[in-house]
Amino acid sequence: MRSCAIGLIVAVLSTNWWAATGSVAELQPATDVEVVEIPVIDESEAPVFWEPEVAADQSPNPIIRLDTEFFRPMLNFQNRQSDKELIILQNNAEWPCFPTVVVGGQARLSVLGAATNTKDKFSYLGRFPPDFKGHSATDARMLQANAALAAHVNSWVNVYGELLFSDVFSFPTAQQGSLQVRQAYAVLGDLTRTPWYAFLGKKNVSFGDMGTLAPFSQSVVWHYFGALHEGVGLGYDQNGFNLSVTGINGGRGIRVADSKARGQMNNFAVNASWQGGDETWGWNIGGGYLHGTIYDVTEAEHVDPNAFGPYNSAWDAYAELNFGAWTLAGEFVSTVDDWPVTDHPVIAYRAEAAYDTCLWNRPTRYAVSWSEGIQGPSGSEFEFNKQLVVGVGMDFGPHVMASAEYVRSIGFAPLIDINTVSDRDVAQDSLVLGLTVVF
Repeated sequence: MRSCAIGLIVAVLSTNWWAATGSVAELQPATDVEVVEIPVIDESEAPVFWEPEVAADQSPNPIIRLDTEFFRPMLNFQNRQSDKELIILQNNAEWPCFPTVVVGGQARLSVLGAATNTKDKFSYLGRFPPDFKGHSATDARMLQANAALAAHVNSWVNVYGELLFSDVFSFPTAQQGSLQVRQAYAVLGDLTRTPWYAFLGKKNVSFGDMGTLAPFSQSVVWHYFGALHEGVGLGYDQNGFNLSVTGINGGRGIRVADSKARGQMNNFAVNASWQGGDETWGWNIGGGYLHGTIYDVTEAEHVDPNAFGPYNSAWDAYAELNFGAWTLAGEFVSTVDDWPVTDHPVIAYRAEAAYDTCLWNRPTRYAVSWSEGIQGPSGSEFEFNKQLVVGVGMDFGPHVMASAEYVRSIGFAPLIDINTVSDRDVAQDSLVLGLTVVF
């Protein structure tokens, strides 16, 4: 391209020189010569003809990337429990090439000091009931650690997997924690082209919100009704409205989902939400239905895969309102029928408020959360579990959040052996220091 431009310039200059000197009579005078402007060639913009164009269906090796903004909500153990597949689809649209593999991790560290008014009975729901003895306890540990990978195969296909180390899921034997594949599923869809999407695999069941405004501890609602299971789902997301329907495999899932025998897809969940507003104020309201729960048998237990009775479904309603620096949130969940163990519906609710500001030039949230689980008749020893959390969380950049909470736990009604060990007069006071690290 450069040689063609140089040749043309030399020819024009030669013609003008000969015309000006009159050395060649046949040539017209210089004033009659048409001057041609030669555009300047910017090689950075010139087409490259010597490199073959890569076909659209050919791609380089997968690009491994870190994305803290993506994994902070994905690995959050407290919030966005029921719609993390939407985070995956939104993250997919941000990458210009495929396949792209995004990796990340999270660590949640905890220091706890607690005192109870009843010997050997500690009712804080962040630990198992038999974890501590006596009237006081001190505890420091890596509470949970997640490692996750999201593969954006193309604009329509995504695969997500998450490993979880937990130092509290070792019940009933005291062990040094456990390692498990917590979630593994695929998400199919492209929200830039269609509002429809699908998912398949092991994931948090899309049921309710199950979140909290507290900086570190989870609410009683999640402890009673959080669900994780295998299944397949179809969703619709447009203009702030989201609807999902999930078919759930038979058998006992983690925590609350339950249905008869494995080998049949005989359980399901429906969830819907609507959010809107702007930076000044906004809202998120929704509700859900889970057909089969563990509150269907005559024995209070969580782990027997063969324990099943007539379906006892659950319904959920939640709302969150944001205005300025304030956030208000609430959720109510209840079984449709009585739990045969207690002859009473299982109910859980939360009412929370948070204020976002800055402290020492760091983004800071002050929060208060009240939540309660009710599963027994009024006056019974196993009537309730109540929890008050007053806490503060401070961000130290995008990767680290430190928190401090005072937690008041009232009632001792563990959902295992609830008829034999419950005590409504138990009260535990705890100071919980937390550190969350994510990348």
